[in-house]
Amino acid sequence: MSKSEKSRETEKNVSKKLPIYQHKDKLIQAVKENTFLIVTGETGSGKTTQLPQYLYKAGLCRNGRIGVTQPRRVAAITVAQRVSHEMGVRLGEEVGYQVRFDDCSTK
Repeated sequence: MSKSEKSRETEKNVSKKLPIYQHKDKLIQAVKENTFLIVTGETGSGKTTQLPQYLYKAGLCRNGRIGVTQPRRVAAITVAQRVSHEMGVRLGEEVGYQVRFDDCSTK
């Protein structure tokens, strides 16, 4: 197992300890049943990094995109880097970001 694969495996184990993990199935179902949904929770609970991955794995991006907004440029880039790393994909392909004057995404 490569260093990168070990890192992702450790992150998967850590992500199961985040508060959002216990609500994973309920959140996926709520997204399927509702046109509009607001998810609130404590900082560090996994809303920004884990929820998009749950929705992606549940096949909820087939007809569109999963968007996550961030109030700061650095936060948007950092979140995209982290999620792409956790998913084991190249930044800018399945996971990307778009901030003013910088678009790291594909069609």
